[in-house]
Amino acid sequence: MEVFATLERREYSFDAHRDFIQLIAFSFLAFMIPFLFPQPQILTGVIVNAFLVFAALCMKGKNVLPLIMLPSLGALANGLLFGPFTIFLVYLIPFIWIGNFLLVYGIKHFMGSGYWSAGVISSVLKAGAIFLPAYGLYLAGVIPEVLLIPMGALQIGTALGGIAIIGVGKKIIGR
Repeated sequence: MEVFATLERREYSFDAHRDFIQLIAFSFLAFMIPFLFPQPQILTGVIVNAFLVFAALCMKGKNVLPLIMLPSLGALANGLLFGPFTIFLVYLIPFIWIGNFLLVYGIKHFMGSGYWSAGVISSVLKAGAIFLPAYGLYLAGVIPEVLLIPMGALQIGTALGGIAIIGVGKKIIGR
């Protein structure tokens, strides 16, 4: 007579409630940032990017999607961030989402090479993913030239600013 025994180890996580509350709170804040800090654009961008970096470090997988998408929808709904050029944001939103995703994914993926390296690489990926399509849309006559700086140099600057804020915060909390 043969006897078979199986040992199964199961782990149950009870943080689902905490994750859900965190997701709702951060989603609300991500959407509200353009309303709370409509100007200057650099401040709005740094705060949004700090949220994205925080999400990359502290939130699980698909929970970061609202944080990737909601700030640009908040900016569009607010209409103040780009003033009369806000309508052109409609054409750029998909590329902003891709850029935000690359920032979050890059932080998660490149973290093995160190926080600051992951941050710089991810910021460059984000800025490139937003600027290159914006430049193409400009060449095609779809968006005005005035949006190239906010979709290029400002993107990398605000991403690095968000990286710096969270990095300094991590250092202070770690002490």
